[in-house]
Amino acid sequence: MTFNPSAKGTYIVGIGASAGGLESMIKLLAKLSYNGKVAYVIAQHMAKDGHIGLVLKMLDRSTSLPVVELKSNDVLLPDHVYVIPPACIGVLQNGRIQLLPTSADYISSPSVNALFNSIAQDLGKKAIGIILSGSGSDGLSGCRSIKAHGGKTIAQSPESAAFTGMPLSVIHANVADEILAPEDIAHRLTAMFPSSADSAKTLTVTKNNVHPVANIPSKRSLVDSLLLLSLVKKINDVTGIDFSSYKEETLLRRIERRMTTLKMDSFEQYVDYITKTSTELDILQHLFLVSLSSFFRDSRAFAVMSKFLAELIAQKKPGDAIRVWVPGCASGEECYTIAILLAELLGHNYPKYKIEIIGYDLNPDALLIAEAGSYRQTAFKEVETRVLEQYFDHKGHDYQVKPFIRNVCQFYKQNVISAKPPLDIDMVSCRNLLIYMKSNLQDDLFKKFHHALLPQGLLFIGQSENIGVLGNAMFTAIDHFHRLYRRKS
Repeated sequence: MTFNPSAKGTYIVGIGASAGGLESMIKLLAKLSYNGKVAYVIAQHMAKDGHIGLVLKMLDRSTSLPVVELKSNDVLLPDHVYVIPPACIGVLQNGRIQLLPTSADYISSPSVNALFNSIAQDLGKKAIGIILSGSGSDGLSGCRSIKAHGGKTIAQSPESAAFTGMPLSVIHANVADEILAPEDIAHRLTAMFPSSADSAKTLTVTKNNVHPVANIPSKRSLVDSLLLLSLVKKINDVTGIDFSSYKEETLLRRIERRMTTLKMDSFEQYVDYITKTSTELDILQHLFLVSLSSFFRDSRAFAVMSKFLAELIAQKKPGDAIRVWVPGCASGEECYTIAILLAELLGHNYPKYKIEIIGYDLNPDALLIAEAGSYRQTAFKEVETRVLEQYFDHKGHDYQVKPFIRNVCQFYKQNVISAKPPLDIDMVSCRNLLIYMKSNLQDDLFKKFHHALLPQGLLFIGQSENIGVLGNAMFTAIDHFHRLYRRKS
């Protein structure tokens, strides 16, 4: 079967991505199905010696569609995913892909702009451009070209992207027809190009054979989602903690681990077990409340944050308050880390300031550890020996936070979603909590952080997190790579 792009009902979807884009592509491809109408071409920025083989293998595992490395003059087949190799530029010319040498006209390679411009000119309204996670603005002019030729453009929602530069460039230029998470992009494509009766039974290509399979959607995910909703409601009824806005895939992973521990094969079996075991909902609630932390976790990010924290406190004088809020403080390591940073920055003036580090968390077991301030050696992987000796007392197998650090830290069992935020805060450090929450809940937190912070206050989030469109309206990036932001007025 050959693919003629000029034939009625045939489309090409160009997918552009850069840093962090592989995860987004995997999520998108996992939800695609056969329809007999669309070929997909991926332009992801890669170094000259990029590991194309590994990329192909990871993408191939994620989808039922065949994944192929493009070669020059290839004819594109529907229901195939094509990847442009590194150190070249892929363009569509008269229905065939041509691989060209990199050019000074295009900063990145493979170039998203080059691919999108070519499919716009070759296909017109049958061209679709999708921009996923990435830094910079590659793909912006390509999306403009697709729009000008009557095609459709979709940008990944910033809150779901590891790197927001590429999606935001398209969004801010008002050339994105839709802004969706990767899974929702796949669902949108499925709605645009539903499987026909002819493609309900189609060919799945493997390395060794070709065999027909029925393209019947599994009901498993729907059943899991319904059962999960039921469990979340039960947990809320029993514990008062509402996980309904937490990401489903995260909660399902926690449940799967618990089922493995209990040697259970089905979700239904586990739900039945819960109805017969009164303590299980409390156990599950604690599993949902992830409390992993360590001192100076991601030390490079803390080094950057420390520089700007120093600038902020330089504007204060002895007797002034320095207040930091740590939502999702887990077992307290991050609170104590910030207290140590302040002690390092202020030196002998440290006692002259009213320092308060306020930690919120829902996990009572984690908070007991935070209150005690005693930690095993494994919590200090990124801590210098000098810092360990200066701020901790060695007691047996543990290290105890010294009183002058411990006394400035306060810990509260609070649901950051529903609790009122502390006010007059100089910095909010909320790292690796947002990734567990849906975008609407993230937006609620950014509003809360903005309300809590003083003018010019700092927001410090995790390396794999993003502040999204609403967050960008309320905060200015100081160091985007290390996820440090300043409050806008």
